[in-house]
Amino acid sequence: MRIQRILSALVLAQLSVLLLMMNTGCLSTQRFRNYSWQLDSLRYYTKKIDSLLSVQSNEIEQLRIDLYTKTSELSQKFDMLNSRLGESETQITQLYEKLGPSQKAITDSATMSQISPEARLLYESAYKNYVRGSYREAIEGFEMYQKAAEDGPLVDNALYWIGESYAALGQLQKAVNTFQELVNKYPKSARVPPALYKMGIIYEEGGDLKTARFYYNLVVKDFPNSPEATLARNKNK
Repeated sequence: MRIQRILSALVLAQLSVLLLMMNTGCLSTQRFRNYSWQLDSLRYYTKKIDSLLSVQSNEIEQLRIDLYTKTSELSQKFDMLNSRLGESETQITQLYEKLGPSQKAITDSATMSQISPEARLLYESAYKNYVRGSYREAIEGFEMYQKAAEDGPLVDNALYWIGESYAALGQLQKAVNTFQELVNKYPKSARVPPALYKMGIIYEEGGDLKTARFYYNLVVKDFPNSPEATLARNKNK
């Protein structure tokens, strides 16, 4: 706009000079034609620049609108992702609440009685930290329990809760690695189906649907009667 005003001012200035010279008789016919041509040229370029500036202004406005639209879309997708993750976590929580004796059998008194008092204290303290949301402390506690218990009872459980803690902290690759370690080391553990299902959720939320379906199908194939298999079947619909 500033350039346009400058060119317009130049046109007016030259026009004023031309009129002054005509009035004073100082302008020959040839010079008059030259000045007229220059004025026409200035008018042409003024209009051309005005047109370019108008196009540029429209493009900038369109870019601003596009940026606002894309920002809004990203915000909506982020909200949807959080909502879906919350729903998944709620489903899992409700599932574990309904498991009853089969789930409680993992940590029944008979199993806990096989653990030394020191190791048992480490496990219970770590689990309390997990429930409270102190995930880093939970990871540290479960790792200490693993060292204390070696290959004793609930080591697979400890590994599972380490994976859950990493997932809660947003360290998803570490969570996947931990769940995979559980599957590899303790293939007969009752924690394998939820570990596989959790890996499916992580990949799905990350946009890798192919890998997510792989883990969902693995749950259905290897553990068809598990509660996680029911959830996995719903995911594959």
